[in-house]
Amino acid sequence: MIFYFSGTGNSRYTAEKIGGIINEKVIDMARSRLDEKFTFEVKDQEKIGFVFPVYYYGPPTIVEEFMSKLKIYGNEHPYVYVIMTCGSNSGGADKYVDKILLDHGLETEAFYTIPMVDNFIMGYDLSNEEDRKSINKKAEERIDKVIKSNIVKGASDRKSSHFDQLLTGTVYPFYVRGRKTKKFFANDRCVSCNLCEEICPAQAIKMVDGRPVWVLNQCIHCVACINRCPAEAIQYGDATKKRRRYVHPSIVK
Repeated sequence: MIFYFSGTGNSRYTAEKIGGIINEKVIDMARSRLDEKFTFEVKDQEKIGFVFPVYYYGPPTIVEEFMSKLKIYGNEHPYVYVIMTCGSNSGGADKYVDKILLDHGLETEAFYTIPMVDNFIMGYDLSNEEDRKSINKKAEERIDKVIKSNIVKGASDRKSSHFDQLLTGTVYPFYVRGRKTKKFFANDRCVSCNLCEEICPAQAIKMVDGRPVWVLNQCIHCVACINRCPAEAIQYGDATKKRRRYVHPSIVK
């Protein structure tokens, strides 16, 4: 059983590829949260995986919420592993997530990091097409290595350092306290397709008179609304107007 969260497709693709090869069910954490489904049966020999992107060197808030409410029954000691997709590195996110899961009865056997194309358009411009192809090629190779390790119930191949954990402890609180929606808006290029409302995992967007309106003070800052807008109409203040968008090639909607 693999639980995943994804904004622009990196983690979703990773989870679905791994699930397909090792024959494990793949479950969207965001959808389960909307359905208020947090209890799952895990059969004998079935593994539990978590796949998600790293934000500010920590997990998206929706991932922490899901892990905190998750209840597992049927297998007292399953093999638990965590796969974190990121732009460059995951900081001390492994230790942070390890504590969340341990506090809720799950002992993590392995953590893996998979560098993929960064999507944090609010912070900087995204990579060009040539660089994306190179990054995705390396990501495929990395995913294949993780699958091989998973099959034999391998251990973590990278553990965060004290500096990594200090980085998470310093930077991650800015994300948790931040995540403001005030700067989001749609310009005149909006075609009223409703996609942003449909895909927002926080249900922070509502269509009003054909335009998206952010109705919550905070969201997850997964930037799916910006990157997946077919008209590139959604902006975050002035920062994103001239920046490239990115969606994983596996995403068709």
